[in-house]
Amino acid sequence: MRIPALVLTAALTATLPLSASAAESGLRVVTTGLDGPYEITLGPDGFIWTTEKSGLRVLRIDPRTGEKHVAATITDAVHTSQDGVLGMALRLPHVFLAYTYDSDPGPALQRRTKIVRFTAVDGLLRDPVDVIAGLPGGTDHQSARLVLGPDTKLYYTIGDQGANQFSQMCQPIEAQRLPVAAEVRAKDWSAYRGKVLRLNLDGSIPADNPVLDGVRSHVYTYGHRNAQGLVFGPTGILYSSEQGPKTDDEVNVIARGKNYGWPHVAGYRDDKAYVYGNWSAAPDCADLDYSDFVIPPSVPQTTESSWQSSFVPPIRTFHTVPSSHDFTDERSALRTSSGTSAGRPWHRQAWTTPGEAC
Repeated sequence: MRIPALVLTAALTATLPLSASAAESGLRVVTTGLDGPYEITLGPDGFIWTTEKSGLRVLRIDPRTGEKHVAATITDAVHTSQDGVLGMALRLPHVFLAYTYDSDPGPALQRRTKIVRFTAVDGLLRDPVDVIAGLPGGTDHQSARLVLGPDTKLYYTIGDQGANQFSQMCQPIEAQRLPVAAEVRAKDWSAYRGKVLRLNLDGSIPADNPVLDGVRSHVYTYGHRNAQGLVFGPTGILYSSEQGPKTDDEVNVIARGKNYGWPHVAGYRDDKAYVYGNWSAAPDCADLDYSDFVIPPSVPQTTESSWQSSFVPPIRTFHTVPSSHDFTDERSALRTSSGTSAGRPWHRQAWTTPGEAC
């Protein structure tokens, strides 16, 4: 997706010269023509750094003139949908970058994600060193937010990879699965789906990471769907924003070793407009036509309240609606090009604009 403009708020541009009209509005267009920007941050060098998910580049943008400088083109990155050049964290001269790549040397495309450390020299990224490779990667629910904590550790979000919905409907959600010792020894990170990771700068496992089910790994928290935001507050608290299914986008406080409930709970455990329909567990899953609104009888269903494990509820949710809410009417209002679906209450999964899963 190419966005038409990068717009910064007055808070970011307060020290920059603005026209009278721009100053009054609090907004101004800095630059245009970015090719799928994903991570945008103001660097300590005074430039705006951004990754281009689909452009497969890292740019430095002069906030005064909007002039774009290509810091790197990531030649081994791959992009189809929600994959590509994604999260970025700066500790100049080092730049940490997360992106999807092809881990299969043969003709088949085997998406994985890696975090790579570059060194910035004269505005260009050089000398790439893999911090960690072989992380889960795909085309949906990558999350892929990367931040450097006040403890000098890297924090990285990995989504559930779009499991149990749409084309991945027969793939189980593994947000609750924790790695076993043998997987960690083998550097098999497949259990990292639906997690927030905490890593040393060299990619090793911090000695003070939580021990979960008897195993210490990179996993810091688990039970996540698609944590698309990650930031440390001024007091050192780690916050995350997370996309829910049709309801219950979340803001969470990320706490060491905690479970955040997905896929058994979306938002609060209130049994409102969400049940967990486990398509992947249906004996006839491969023969079913996925529906975003109606769960067939062969698909197991559980309510939020029937899952009694402890979890950390969000500090706030958005778009929490009663079970009687008709999502098909809502879709009709937004999807002007796709026609009208029969009015039926929704039970399970997400929808967004045509061609892109939430």
